[in-house]
Amino acid sequence: MSISLRFTVAAGLIIFLVSRYATGQAIVRIPLKTKTLWNTDDVTLTNVNDNTYFGQIMVGTPGQPFNVLFDTGSSDLWVPSLKWPKPGGKKYRSSASKTFKPDGKKAEIRYGSGSLKGFVSNDAVEIGGLRIKQQAFIEATEAPGKSIYKRPWDGILGLSGLSRSFATGARPIWRTMMDEGVITKKVFSIWLRRYSDSAEDGGEIVFGGIDQEHFMGAHTYVDTVAEGRHNLFKMYSFFVGKIDTKVCSKGCKVLVDSGSTYIRGPSNLIVKINKQIGVAPDCSNYDKLTEVISFTIAAKTFTLTPRDYIERKDGKCRSVFSDAATDFWQLGTPFIRAYHTVWDYQTPGTAKVGFAKSK
Repeated sequence: MSISLRFTVAAGLIIFLVSRYATGQAIVRIPLKTKTLWNTDDVTLTNVNDNTYFGQIMVGTPGQPFNVLFDTGSSDLWVPSLKWPKPGGKKYRSSASKTFKPDGKKAEIRYGSGSLKGFVSNDAVEIGGLRIKQQAFIEATEAPGKSIYKRPWDGILGLSGLSRSFATGARPIWRTMMDEGVITKKVFSIWLRRYSDSAEDGGEIVFGGIDQEHFMGAHTYVDTVAEGRHNLFKMYSFFVGKIDTKVCSKGCKVLVDSGSTYIRGPSNLIVKINKQIGVAPDCSNYDKLTEVISFTIAAKTFTLTPRDYIERKDGKCRSVFSDAATDFWQLGTPFIRAYHTVWDYQTPGTAKVGFAKSK
């Protein structure tokens, strides 16, 4: 079975709708609404255009709905517990679920703004009609900063392919889906669309397959290497227009991170790239920007236009290239919007990532 989650970019509340269509395999599509966040430390600005994409899952029996950010940069599922400090909002109630199984182990996930703390529980989880009978997850009790309360989602669903979570020691949800055979193929793919292109069709994540309608040509695949908490690969030859920035000339480690609204890299290199881009904060030179940014993955050149790497809001512009608190790069939603992305675990012991130009 292939499972598809569809995101619709627009301001407002989420509308949940499930439908099926035939393409040889059943695919469940879930139209959703989303908002965009521009983040500067703890300052959150809400945008009605692009960037943050989230969907709805069900936890427990009967299902309790939560809006979650699907994050390929992490491995854990967490949702607010009854002890979550934000007043109101959705909170998981274990006493209301027939399939709840207690664990109680303390868990902590560290973010740039602080640590999310909670405890481990087990329950059924449903994603777009695909049901996992028992999945370990974190009931969150402490937030990593108050800015998280302003997010349009309730929790995070990590999609890392790790065999065990560093935070809980349990099997992550994507690994459960693969190990228990609830998907036909050990593949998932993400397609993200701009609000300006269509407010009714914001994107799609497909578990167990690839939607052929959302990309052009063939995917270029690169093998990843497990390093700590992530599966990384390398990119090379970073150009702004015809100018070689000398960034990644010897190769830069990279993570494709659907939970990041930016393209992040080491601060000294980001400063160099943004200086070369030279976008004016008041957007006065935006229409004159013609430089294409390019870099190489698996011997193929990938390009980003100003429409891909410049954010515009209320007459203000800025680059999507931002500092990372890591020694590796993070290709976030600006890159995934430009390139349909596939995570392929079909070969035992190997994980690879593929990219094709999005339609």
